[in-house]
Amino acid sequence: MSTQLAFFLTADAGALSATCFVPDEVRGAVLCIPPLVEERKGALPAFVQTARALAAQGIAALLIDLRGCGDSDGAFAEQDPEGFERDCDAAWSWLADQFPNVPRAALGLRCGALLALRLAARRPDMAACLLWAPVSGPDFIRQLLQRRMVNDMVAYGKARDGRAGLEARLRAGGCVDLDGYPVTGALYAWLHALTPLPCPVPLCVSSGGHDPRTAETCAASNADTASLPVRYPPFWNTVGHVDLAALITASVDWLAGCLSGPSVAVPALSLSAQTAGAELITLPTADGAVRAVLDRPSGAPRTGTLFLHGWSGDRTGPHRLFTCFARLLTARGGLCLRPDFIGRGLSDGTASQASIAGMADAARAALAELRARLPAGAPVSVIAICSGCKVAVTLAADAPDIDRLVLWSAESMGDLRSAATGLRKTGAMLLTYARKLTRPETWRKLLSGKVQTGMVTKALVKQETRSAAEAAWENGVLARFRAFRRPVLFVFGGSDPDAPGSRAAYERYCRTHSIPHQTHLIDHAGHSYYSETWTRELFERTQEWLSIED
Repeated sequence: MSTQLAFFLTADAGALSATCFVPDEVRGAVLCIPPLVEERKGALPAFVQTARALAAQGIAALLIDLRGCGDSDGAFAEQDPEGFERDCDAAWSWLADQFPNVPRAALGLRCGALLALRLAARRPDMAACLLWAPVSGPDFIRQLLQRRMVNDMVAYGKARDGRAGLEARLRAGGCVDLDGYPVTGALYAWLHALTPLPCPVPLCVSSGGHDPRTAETCAASNADTASLPVRYPPFWNTVGHVDLAALITASVDWLAGCLSGPSVAVPALSLSAQTAGAELITLPTADGAVRAVLDRPSGAPRTGTLFLHGWSGDRTGPHRLFTCFARLLTARGGLCLRPDFIGRGLSDGTASQASIAGMADAARAALAELRARLPAGAPVSVIAICSGCKVAVTLAADAPDIDRLVLWSAESMGDLRSAATGLRKTGAMLLTYARKLTRPETWRKLLSGKVQTGMVTKALVKQETRSAAEAAWENGVLARFRAFRRPVLFVFGGSDPDAPGSRAAYERYCRTHSIPHQTHLIDHAGHSYYSETWTRELFERTQEWLSIED
């Protein structure tokens, strides 16, 4: 048995969102160091699964969000990048203070692996270090820039800026939007200095077939280096859920062999689940614990907002959309609740448990909690993205007293979804892959066998599967939603291949059933609004609409 504890950990003057998985008796402890920017979202399920497996072996595991990332304090653009290293120091110090009598190790992914190496060089009390798919800072920034150009080609038909021009802007101290995150000149300089250091402790390197040069450099720095001969897709950049059982099993086995101290009783842990502006809460449901963040205003709340994430996302939203928008609303007196659905984020359960119906059950529990914390009569809005919009519609169909619905990139439900939806998405994916084939590095990966062809096939063919029973259930929701009479805002991106069909279907449905609604299209934007410009328009339009009196 183990216990999952959510709290805020102090680093410098800010608070880091943290979760510790604690066994009944502990024989070791591991700090998990996440990758940077949007790779954190794809990495979270792997870290949660690994932490649970470690706890089952009697090893405590600490997960953190670095400053300006996830649910931690701060705006990403405002962070001193050297502060990421201080975050690791603060987390390691907490782990050492709470579990002083057992050996401790670090596990890092991608740039987090390089942070783990730097931590090992500073911490003589580290017993072992495990690196997943380590990437050097220079290679990481190159990959981000390449993604920026591919995304531009999808949105605008061409790359608006070349890599050389973007790097020149960064070297001059400017800021460049990469994956929806503002990368500053200071971060660019820090990343260029983020290269492997010699590791003074037992080391294990798992490249998984990615960035082999960095992995080889890391391994060569230590004569006592093991490797995990496991290949895996780039799950940190993959939409959807990936089977990582082989990687997790091999990693836990190696760490358990290094952390073989005698078991000791777990001490009373020093934890705080609140800051001035946020509270980490747990909601019991029939399917397990739903873990959520409550973003609080400085005074008494005047409004409430429930955020519902997408199918493969978590409560922070794509590139922190939910975290950032909730904080904007709290500045205007709003109380915001952002839950992780069962089998997602930090909530209980596994990925296979997820369903729209189950997500709706969790949303009902979250809505009840939000209402209980608001003054009587305070208006409540629901903001959702992607598949979360199906959950929002389900919630509104059964709770018509919800005051407003905001649906970002809503997926069409039931019979509203046309047969062409899957074809449009597959066509868009084919166009993306065709553009990637114009890049020399793509051909190098193909010829060396490094392209995960199974993942490409899944992206092209299996992305839009839905059973007849699920479609029928969604039609039942739509039949009940006809009675909803509160305002609905739909926002779509101009480059989202699903937007034309979903927009037309929902507009037709709302007109037919006299549901008051507005639709806003953000030119060129993709499904998740991966651009500061698109995000700004999304936030401004939504705030403006929420402020309109009925």
